[in-house]
Amino acid sequence: MRLILAEKPSVALDIARALGHPQKGNGFFTVNEDIVTWAYGHLVTLADPAAYDPAWKRWSWPTLPMLPEPFQLEPITKTQSHLNRVLRLMRQADLIVCATDGDREGELIFRYIHTLAQTTKPVERLWLSENTPQAIRKAFHTLKPLSATDALAQAAQARAQADWLIGLNATRAFSLRHSQPGHPLSVGRVQTPTLRLIVDRDQAIRNFQPTPYWQLTVQFQADAGEYPGIWQAYSKPGSRSSSRGEGSLEEHPSRILTAEEAQNLAHKLTEGTPGRIDRHDVKTLSVPAPLLFNLNDLQKEANRKLGLTAQQSLDAAQSLYDQHLTSYPRTEARVITAEIAKTLPERLKNLEVGTPALRAQALSGLSQRIPRVVNDQAVTKAGHYAIIPTGQAAPGTLSHRDRQVFGLICRRFLAALLPPGHDEKTTIWTVAADEQFKTTGRVIQDIGWRAVYTSDTHPEDKDNPDDPDPDPDTALPSGLQAGDPVQVLETRIDAKETKPPARFTDATLLSLMEKFGLGTPATRSRIVEVLLTRGYVLRDKKALVSTERGRSLLDVLPEMLQSPDLTGNWETRLEKIAEDAEDALAFLEDIRQLTREVVTLAQGQTAHPADLSSGYGSCPLCHQGQIVETSKGWGCSRWKEGCRFMIWKTVAGKRLTATQVKILLAGKTTAVLKGFKSKSGKSFDARLKLEGETGHVAFVFDSRSPSDARHANSRKGGH
Repeated sequence: MRLILAEKPSVALDIARALGHPQKGNGFFTVNEDIVTWAYGHLVTLADPAAYDPAWKRWSWPTLPMLPEPFQLEPITKTQSHLNRVLRLMRQADLIVCATDGDREGELIFRYIHTLAQTTKPVERLWLSENTPQAIRKAFHTLKPLSATDALAQAAQARAQADWLIGLNATRAFSLRHSQPGHPLSVGRVQTPTLRLIVDRDQAIRNFQPTPYWQLTVQFQADAGEYPGIWQAYSKPGSRSSSRGEGSLEEHPSRILTAEEAQNLAHKLTEGTPGRIDRHDVKTLSVPAPLLFNLNDLQKEANRKLGLTAQQSLDAAQSLYDQHLTSYPRTEARVITAEIAKTLPERLKNLEVGTPALRAQALSGLSQRIPRVVNDQAVTKAGHYAIIPTGQAAPGTLSHRDRQVFGLICRRFLAALLPPGHDEKTTIWTVAADEQFKTTGRVIQDIGWRAVYTSDTHPEDKDNPDDPDPDPDTALPSGLQAGDPVQVLETRIDAKETKPPARFTDATLLSLMEKFGLGTPATRSRIVEVLLTRGYVLRDKKALVSTERGRSLLDVLPEMLQSPDLTGNWETRLEKIAEDAEDALAFLEDIRQLTREVVTLAQGQTAHPADLSSGYGSCPLCHQGQIVETSKGWGCSRWKEGCRFMIWKTVAGKRLTATQVKILLAGKTTAVLKGFKSKSGKSFDARLKLEGETGHVAFVFDSRSPSDARHANSRKGGH
């Protein structure tokens, strides 16, 4: 009897149907001589601390650091009965086929179960990137020995053990030192550096001081027609701009740093001032099509275009894979294999996006464009090829979210197989009154792959659109040439100021996590959700913003746990282990040493329990929910059940601090707070307190308060 173990019931059913006509059993399918069962994801996990030593159950300094040797496994309680069934089937089988997902976690799921089974039966590895019947049957003809993925298994086990060592020891150590009883902190090998990225960005925004600058635009008249030009500083050695000593002008040469200088320039360029076109450059630019989606790119585009979170995008991609509409989602590859390339004509013919003419164009030019999307070596390293449609038609029952994400995948697939676009870019340099001006124009000559996108010329926005002074493209009159005389028609001065960096969205945070090597495509969205669940980060529309609790946590954690570079280096080492290029034992020994250092550091710190409270206590109105911070205020966690308690972040025009909110929630009255605004717009000072019966924030006025305070009109500050 051959036992096939899939990761999920839906995949087990797909496999069973591909192999024949399955009969449903109790927790498995029977197909001819095969039995197909599943694992509900993880059925086995690393043992809790108490399994090694009863004393480790208690959070105390004498038990730290906890360094198991060797690590032990234990069943997950809620799926214990199914695990027992799988273990029994494993021991009865003549041959076992590992058919869990082809990634690090999938490998770990099988290896843990197989270890508990304690069987020496032969095992083969099934590697699937698509769940269509044809792909499944083909994969069964190319089964590999389990030893072929031993290095991947070692990386998976090293990752799990490293997370156990750092996560449990650091969480306990810093909770013992800093948290209040019943409110432990949460420290993670990847989640903490990710939090650091968000906190650093928020800090940069808070510390940002806008710098004013001015931009001068001149409208020129040539024989061929009118066109605008933006003043640019000369950058030649010894020129006026370099003598000013303003380094920023080299980076943003169109900025004028004082209003006086802008006015002086404008006075030189009165109506009728003569000039000439100094240079007229025309270039033809090739705009290559994007590569195919990997998970990170799909999540970024779904966040930008559809407003989906990283987790929602992953859920949609997984759903599409489960419905046989797209290939395996958890991949870093943006390319496919030469073998899969042979299936492209059929996939294109069945595609539901783009016009018939575009699909025909992609088909006719496949031989020319296949090389740029094929890289067997890159796919081997990633484990799976890019996310592409299988060619099956989407059912009418497809959810709105899944249909939108499916559309993104199909459009990217078609765009990647179309020719590049071509644009003509014109740059004109005009000189007048010994000053120079720049004008740019861009004309699409051949739209190419961009025709797939009806409302956009490009499917992706910039990940980091922080260039404050992009050269604006303008429609230029034809016939302009170098040497043409011109004259000034009018000038315009625009007052501007520098802008702070943008807050992170899921898309921009995923880009930076990928850059630093934080997590994997399969785990990054989960890391973001953990930070949100723990209350270290909150969502403000599409933005991810750190909370006081998240910032306070980093205040007490050592740099070694916060550094994105260090954690990225660990992920790089795990990748090398998976490639059999590094020893897993050496990696884990480094993690053990780091664990010892972390515990020692935490023991030597001074406690700051007030700053690291995990929450704000129970709701004073319903007494059942917990008070949690949101983007707009501090409210009850049971709002879905009807509790409407809320302390708004802004009360009568004044923004409250977390410390002031904690005073209110403790049933106390704040000190006198200055700077409230009455309905009539007058300023007043007052104390704040919570009204016990209603949960409203109320003003408390001292007898000596100015009369303007009475204009508060008995306003309830919490609403």
